[in-house]
Amino acid sequence: MVALGFVSAAQAADMPVKAPMVIAPTWTGTYIGINGGYAGGTTNHTDLFGVTTNNFSTSGGLFGITSGINWQFGQWVLGFESDFDLANINGTFTSAALCSITGGTTCFTNLKNFSTDRLRAGVDLNGWLLFATGGFGYGQVNAGQNPCGVVPIFGGNSCNQKWRSGWVAGGGIEKMFAPHWSAKLEYLHYDFGNDIQYTPTIIGGGNSVHALERGDMVRVGLNYQFNLLSLFH
Repeated sequence: MVALGFVSAAQAADMPVKAPMVIAPTWTGTYIGINGGYAGGTTNHTDLFGVTTNNFSTSGGLFGITSGINWQFGQWVLGFESDFDLANINGTFTSAALCSITGGTTCFTNLKNFSTDRLRAGVDLNGWLLFATGGFGYGQVNAGQNPCGVVPIFGGNSCNQKWRSGWVAGGGIEKMFAPHWSAKLEYLHYDFGNDIQYTPTIIGGGNSVHALERGDMVRVGLNYQFNLLSLFH
């Protein structure tokens, strides 16, 4: 019996050891995260008669949350991403002739909140995801002439805050740096058009002022990946 025990032990020692299963990193799954960055834009105020401030600049920061989902097919990655950011992308223009319907001298445009719903498509290069992205954008724009209020004598408002829709497009790079964690750097161009923003009135009829809102932003982000494959191992 002792001899058989030694033989069994020797045979066991000679048996190959099964290597632990290694799961390759994948982008497939859902994720949540945070983002922040800086934007610079272009705006102008133009009324129905063509009187305009001409273009002036806006700039400021933004910070918010991100969520999304990816599907990986070999090296290729397709996904959908949404985000919502608080922002303060503001610009002013001073003119006693053009920005004085309520007695002031300043026209302003401020993008206060920013949201997107976008498709993403990219290629995985050993944990680095190079991607392009595009879709719909939404912004809460506050624009008008200081001081805000009812226009004297003729009526109407010198300022207004409204949600406007448009499009966004850009690209970026994202890196898996730890299990479930990735960091990204992305660029987006946003365009909310030249919509009617506020409506002061004049003698003999109405007038509406269009405010242009478009620009470019760079954001960094940190995401936590809920890897679908890891749920089964």
